[in-house]
Formats: sequence, structure tokens, C-alpha cells
Amino acid sequence: RRHQKMTATTSAMYHEEYAPPWRPLLVLVFPVLPIFWTYRVTISKTKITFGYSHAYSEIERTDILSVETVDHVNGLAHWGGWGIRYNLKWEMGYIAKNGSAVRMEVKKQGADDNDANNTKVYVFNCDEAARVCSILNGNEE
Repeated sequence: RRHQKMTATTSAMYHEEYAPPWRPLLVLVFPVLPIFWTYRVTISKTKITFGYSHAYSEIERTDILSVETVDHVNGLAHWGGWGIRYNLKWEMGYIAKNGSAVRMEVKKQGADDNDANNTKVYVFNCDEAARVCSILNGNEE
């Protein structure tokens, strides 16, 4: 059973955190266990952080170009497994479980606006994808 908790920090507009359901399998590759111990999504007024204990992405909200919900992500079928993955479109996925997710397009750090390849796409799981998109679109304070 997964554990979700809210942070006591008042600066977080949204926070979820839980153990990935496949965490027990990491015992087989013990050295990576601490990296994937916990999965979390946190949104503050200035940034969003998503990923695992020691392998995560932190994005300034001003760099977000678009967000949309993904009704169902199947880690094995869509991404070839769970964890940090790339799909055939070179989108980067933080796939902790099968279920809802957010697809977010961002400006690459240091990219020139005239550069044709100045964006990056992330897909990450979250329990409340519609709410996360609403917050990131500025519809919730």
C-alpha cells in the first residue's frame, strides 16, 4: 500500500510523495535502491520538482510552455518499464506506476529562442494530474 503525505511547508502549493510500487524489486540491484526510494511531485510558486529521492528534475515555472493531462500511462507498454525512461519521441519520463500523468513541455536551460530544438518534454506520474495542470496553468493559487 502506498503512503501519500502532505508537506508541512507552507510554500508548497501541491505535494505528493510515496514509495514506488516496484521498490521491492530494487533489492536485486541494491546499489540503486537509495536513488529510487521515494517518488515525489512538489509545486511551489516558482518551481516544480518531480522524480525520485536522488534522481529528479527541478523546473522553473517560468520555463513551462505547456502542460496537459495523460489519462493513463502504462509503464511497460508505453515506456518499456518504470523509473526514468525515454520513449520513442525522446520525451523523458519519470514513470513510478501505471496511471495518470502530466505531459509538460519546457524551454531548455540556456536555449536560444531562435533555436528550433529549444524545448524538452517530460512526462511524470501524479495522483491528481488535472489539479497539477490547473496549478501550473495559473488557475489555482
